Amino acid sequence: MPLELIKSPLKVSRIIGENIFSTVVEEDINVPDINPDLYKILAPGATVQIRDCEVLNDKVLVNGQILLSILYAADNEGKPLSSMDVAANFSQGIEIPGARPKMRESINTVVQHVDCYMINSRKLGMKVIMDLHCRVEDLFDLELATDVRGLSDIQVLREVGNFKQVIGYNKDRYEFNEEFTLAADAPAIDRILKSDCKVVIKDEKPIEGKVEVNGLLGIDILYKADTEENQLQYQEFEVPFTQYIEVPAAEKNMECVTESALHECHLEVNENTDGEKRVINAYMVLGMGAGIFADTEREIVVDAYSPTNVVDIEKNMFSLSELVGKSRSNVVVKETISIKHGDPEIEKICYVDVLPIVNEVKLLDDRVLIEGMVECTAVYESSYSAEPMCSMTEQIPFRHFVEIPGVRLGMPCNVKCSADSVNFSKINNEIMELRVVLGVYAEAMRHIEKKLIENIETMEGISIDYSRIPAVTIYMVQKGDTLWSIAKRYNTTVDALAKLNNIENPNGVTNGMKIMILKNIRIS
Repeated sequence: MPLELIKSPLKVSRIIGENIFSTVVEEDINVPDINPDLYKILAPGATVQIRDCEVLNDKVLVNGQILLSILYAADNEGKPLSSMDVAANFSQGIEIPGARPKMRESINTVVQHVDCYMINSRKLGMKVIMDLHCRVEDLFDLELATDVRGLSDIQVLREVGNFKQVIGYNKDRYEFNEEFTLAADAPAIDRILKSDCKVVIKDEKPIEGKVEVNGLLGIDILYKADTEENQLQYQEFEVPFTQYIEVPAAEKNMECVTESALHECHLEVNENTDGEKRVINAYMVLGMGAGIFADTEREIVVDAYSPTNVVDIEKNMFSLSELVGKSRSNVVVKETISIKHGDPEIEKICYVDVLPIVNEVKLLDDRVLIEGMVECTAVYESSYSAEPMCSMTEQIPFRHFVEIPGVRLGMPCNVKCSADSVNFSKINNEIMELRVVLGVYAEAMRHIEKKLIENIETMEGISIDYSRIPAVTIYMVQKGDTLWSIAKRYNTTVDALAKLNNIENPNGVTNGMKIMILKNIRIS
């Protein structure tokens, strides 16, 4: 009867590849007809929205949009603050050798630099440098050998293997409709000049059949008030949310990871019951995904032989990727910023644009060191009538440790950094104080290689020559020997050796111990 290897599947993952693609998007932009002429660009800002991704052979195709929002001083009387919004589409293929359709991809976008310059009063040039962090992961069934059948005297060695089982993944788009109302003491809106939409994930946890994600949806707006003076006003709004991502096999106490990205954000200003424009309706589309993992023990066959038959075992090496851990934390960046010598003095701070940039990630034992900078551009009203609107830019370094037990040098680590909260105030006519709360997310993986039995069979036409085996052998245990290895070498069994040598613990043989071995005279 031929040998049969009994297998049991286990869902696991393997990182096929990662790539960071840096790209530059450059375009000349005409000022819309409804906008006034350019006098001076004050604060250009950019966000990236990913529309869709497709895994192809050896690459990932990413389609998205860069949303450019520009605050500028208009070339009108009084040089008032104005704004314009521009969208630029992009499509980029990122090389990932080994990638195949239907594999799982994840994309993290990071804006590294935004630059705008005037070409003339009706045209400007934009340059956005961004990084696309791309990872491709393969989910597959690892076939684990759990038993061997087919020979009456087959000897099987089993071990308990520890694995990180993939329980399930899900990724979808979620729509949010929120209504925000201006504070009672804030003037009504004439026109929104600048808006920033943000999503802050606070925590996530697996529950029965799904993953619960808790966070905040927020918008910050800079607007012209509906007053005779058209003064500039800045308002912040946020609302908590709870969203559930369906993962049918999820259970409490399992591990989970999530990813999120803002795909769309549209604001609409509406009137309240008194006919004043004080209500903002926000429509947001958020892409969210969740993965569920569980530590699993499986008893697997690691070796087998027959005392009476020659058995051939084929073993192969399998590469796996496992989650080591994740961490969410905050770092507060607080700094005073001064105007440059000769610049107009500060009358009122209107708006601060913040761009966090991670420069370096270092993996240490059980923690991750993240170093970067926060690029801040403040727009302010000055006391100088010839230059009523001004801006200043400062780069503030930060350094932050993230605790992830088990992380080690050389492991793949994914880090995301966002500006979750921005507060600013004027100290005097030359100095402002800035306080930024950065949200930092770090996720570490490890690569594992396991050698597992792939196939087993008896060698037809090859038999054991018992005439060359001594009737009695006295064997001295060497370093690295086990009772299993000795029994396999001399065509007997662990049970037979243990009984013959009065060994109570088969795992307790020691270097130098003498083992008596009798010839196995059973012939099939």
